[in-house]
Amino acid sequence: MESNSYQKRFLFPVIGGAVFFAAILSYPTVAFGQGIGISISPLTFEITANPGDKVSNVLKILNNSDSALMVQMKAEDFTAIGESGEVVVREELNESYSLAKWIRVEPEQFTLDPRGQQLVNFTIDVPVSGEPGGHYGSILAMIGGTAATGTGAAISQKVGSLLLLQVAGPVNELIFVKNFVAPSFSEYGPITIDARFENRGTVHLKPRGFVQITDIFGKQAANLSLSQKNILPGSVRKIDTVWDEKILFGKYTATLTAIYGSTNEPLTATTTFWVIPWKITLGITLGVVLVLFILIKSRKRLSLALKILLRGETK
Repeated sequence: MESNSYQKRFLFPVIGGAVFFAAILSYPTVAFGQGIGISISPLTFEITANPGDKVSNVLKILNNSDSALMVQMKAEDFTAIGESGEVVVREELNESYSLAKWIRVEPEQFTLDPRGQQLVNFTIDVPVSGEPGGHYGSILAMIGGTAATGTGAAISQKVGSLLLLQVAGPVNELIFVKNFVAPSFSEYGPITIDARFENRGTVHLKPRGFVQITDIFGKQAANLSLSQKNILPGSVRKIDTVWDEKILFGKYTATLTAIYGSTNEPLTATTTFWVIPWKITLGITLGVVLVLFILIKSRKRLSLALKILLRGETK
């Protein structure tokens, strides 16, 4: 009876598992989110032009899906939001920074075969009266569903390429360091140092420089490159610099040294921070105190042992 009971307890789960596994293998599988959507490249164009110029370039649109898609092209303006480089597309932007009305796209509409690609030409017609400074637009590729000849579920998507145009002429280049900080106290690295730049000028600017870190004695501990990122007019952008060291101890000073614009205007800022692995430090301190306590308490025994060892005394 015992043998029968054991066989049931052992065989039933095995047979049940085998049946469940076979059912999975025989059931049709689904790959969620695969083979849907389009992509665009390049993602960004940085262009300079004179008033009256015509500037042309090419985009590539790729169909990543297994269905034919109808694609519509459109030019719109964009502006910065937040402090991490995000942008929002707008149909109408401040006249001083608008670009969309100068852009022509060809073709404006086309069908993309499954896994196919299409080159799209665009031209920027800068008016003779074009205001000097930055102008910002985006070329959008939009799909509202599968093409009439295609198959599959309908989808809706927009992807875009950003155009940053600088029109030559008198411009105002002006950036301030709004904030430059690191965590005031950390136990370990890495340490992230945040620089927030505010652009009060009329053209996008990209600060170039480095962050130097020195220890409490003024000795250089690191020299880190500042990431070069565009800051649009009227916006604030945060640029992080990461000191990727884990074992650190003491007080440190970080100094930002950078330049920007066509005349290499200087930017500087300084911040201090502490890094103390307090758990390890506390453990070592407690260990030292304990050893000293034991030595003090046992000093008479140690003295007696030394006398016996050196002179053979027993009292």
